[in-house]
Amino acid sequence: MNEPSLSLRADWYVHGRLRLRHLQMLLALDDVRNVGEAARRLATTQPAVSRMMAELEAMVGTRLFERTSKGTFPTPHGASMIRHARWILGDLDRMGKEWSSPGGLSVETIHVGINSSSAAFLMPHALLRFEQRMPAVNVQVREGSIEALLPDLYTRKLDFIVARLGADLRAEELVRQVLYEEPMCICCAADHPLAAQRPSWEALSAYPWIMPPRGSPVRIGLDLLFQQHGVSVQSRVESASVVNNMVLMDNSQALSIVPRAVASYYARLHGLSIVDLTLPTVFGPIGVIRHQSLAPSGAMLALMDCLHQEAKGVVGA
Repeated sequence: MNEPSLSLRADWYVHGRLRLRHLQMLLALDDVRNVGEAARRLATTQPAVSRMMAELEAMVGTRLFERTSKGTFPTPHGASMIRHARWILGDLDRMGKEWSSPGGLSVETIHVGINSSSAAFLMPHALLRFEQRMPAVNVQVREGSIEALLPDLYTRKLDFIVARLGADLRAEELVRQVLYEEPMCICCAADHPLAAQRPSWEALSAYPWIMPPRGSPVRIGLDLLFQQHGVSVQSRVESASVVNNMVLMDNSQALSIVPRAVASYYARLHGLSIVDLTLPTVFGPIGVIRHQSLAPSGAMLALMDCLHQEAKGVVGA
């Protein structure tokens, strides 16, 4: 059943005397779903947390949390307020870091999240191009899985993410920009038995695999291909780290799936071999993900443009 609409006056937070402490309490209670534990985190008492909750509910005129035997859970209106509280506190945290960073307000810092597919090739080249265009802007890059990066996009700790666009990234509040369709290939060590031949899918199942993390777009696509060709593979390692996978392949007969641009680069440098088997494009494109509520600055737009320019070069090559 849909939650009934609720009309708030434009200055409800001023009229109700909303404090940042109210917002901190919301986040603590959402994180632990327990009034006593939330009070401990805030270094206060349970009655104080209950009083702040009552103040908030009086301001907005509706219940924000429901207490059950299994914990305290937000109502739809509570979840909405929690989401906006994370944005507000995240923006204030970013402002503090901006004021305290070397160079102060005269130096903008862009915070970008990347996954392994974009980290290994596209992002470094885009950063070199960006440095020539805007040398006075700092870029802070953090690598991780899309599951680990997305929460920080919602709390303003990241300005945007460069990653493979899977079906789970189609939330209405996310803006997606496709950069390019990145082909994948299967790799092995240069002295691997499959390095000098065009193997069948059945032959691929005779060797151990380094699999992409379960649930990732690449893993979903690879599992689909295995299913289509009626093979199953043995794997004891799941890893999205390019460096980790290269070292494992160098010292074993393991196979791994790698972005073709990355594989070509490492093949030139380290003698990695690309298995002679063309894979269909079932893994999803590489793209930029940002939250629609955050308008990108001129520097952010310039960095995104550098990513687009580098992506054109990858497609051309």
